[in-house]
Amino acid sequence: MTILAQSPAQPISPQQVQANFISYFRHFVDLPGITLVENEEITWAISNGAPGNNILRTCFTSATVDRQIDETLRRIGEDTNTMDWLIFPDCQPSNLGERLLAYAESNGEWMLHGNIGVQPGTWMVINLDALPPYTPPAGFYVRQVTDQAMLSEWTDINARGFGSDDYSAFHAAYSRHGFGPHAEVTHFIGYMNGEPVTSSTLLADGMTASAYNISTPTTLRRQGLGSAITHSTLQHARDFGYHHSWIWASNLGRSVYAKLGFGLIDFGIREYQWKKRGD
Repeated sequence: MTILAQSPAQPISPQQVQANFISYFRHFVDLPGITLVENEEITWAISNGAPGNNILRTCFTSATVDRQIDETLRRIGEDTNTMDWLIFPDCQPSNLGERLLAYAESNGEWMLHGNIGVQPGTWMVINLDALPPYTPPAGFYVRQVTDQAMLSEWTDINARGFGSDDYSAFHAAYSRHGFGPHAEVTHFIGYMNGEPVTSSTLLADGMTASAYNISTPTTLRRQGLGSAITHSTLQHARDFGYHHSWIWASNLGRSVYAKLGFGLIDFGIREYQWKKRGD
């Protein structure tokens, strides 16, 4: 794998995060019920479930932004009633957030709700060269997924951790991309005394490497299992030659990642959550 833009002194940029995030959604292209649209003006994905409904990149012109917002939401509304519009620092026009607010005030079909113009969740970064040692719980070890049987095991433990009955889209998506040691997407299962107890994914797209899908079933939490598999996943990123990593943390995971050396960062990403009126 060729690493395009990483050095010991170079911090992660919002553009690299955006590219990695889009790469994540590309793995689900052409699966039943999942739509990914990419063109010069916009990138958005719809799944009505995991991995989610998100607008990931916007490049509208100031002269046409209102019409393009309307066209985008009308098209998306054919397939879903909710959408998270993520605005990265390079999205255009520069006042896109203000235009979304103005559109919401004048539109009768869609409305803003939830997070409006705020940082979506918690973003954290870590210097992998300074990754501290970590001693996992006794009896714990990690194995990389290397075949379809292990991927099925990964899918099961991941779904249990996220409280989902159906993770078939993840299994179908990841089945298509192989299991080589330097694949763009690699998956890991954490075992306790031979039993699968936690899982993770490392997506390394050449620009950045980030951990996704870190999942531990509710009944197995607070034993250090999430910390252990996250640390192992970060070690793999470092072994691949990356010097920094980032994560989009849930409120539950924030303290876990902080103990591993992650620090808070604001990449300048803002979220505008939409839903159709009456839904």
